[in-house]
Amino acid sequence: MLVNIQGRNMKVTPALKSYALEKVSVLNKYLDFNLRIHVTLSTNKFRQKAEIAVNGKGAHLHGVEEGEDMYASIDKLMDKIARQARKVKEKRKDHHAPSLGEIPLAEIEPENIKTKIVRKKLKFEKPMSTDDAINKLNDENKAFVIYKNESDEKLNVLYHLSDGTLGLIEV
Repeated sequence: MLVNIQGRNMKVTPALKSYALEKVSVLNKYLDFNLRIHVTLSTNKFRQKAEIAVNGKGAHLHGVEEGEDMYASIDKLMDKIARQARKVKEKRKDHHAPSLGEIPLAEIEPENIKTKIVRKKLKFEKPMSTDDAINKLNDENKAFVIYKNESDEKLNVLYHLSDGTLGLIEV
């Protein structure tokens, strides 16, 4: 959360700044993503004005409040922004599709789930080295190769990783 507090026609005291930061930190409860918050405190004769603009991923909140006391203006303003933030949070929660945990188990019928098992017998040719398995994997454009290692006669699986390298599982 990036907070910018500035004053217009007034000097922002450290006490006022810490009070505003304390009040703004309440927004973390409602909006849990990176926020840019701009607070402007200004004074005109006898009126104390507090403005806030909150920008983040999908949330653009704005509020203005005036009063005779700056602390009271900040309190009223943060109540207003907290209501807006709560509304945004509820809207996000309501608009998301229900997760699998929220679907009652009665709606999932096991007979509708069809599983087909295809059995294949693996025929191992003569044991081969890892270099030969790499050549076979690249030549035949397969996702993986299962082979017996010629050095220790153990079963190995050689496969492509998403970053382009190869993975080796020794069983």
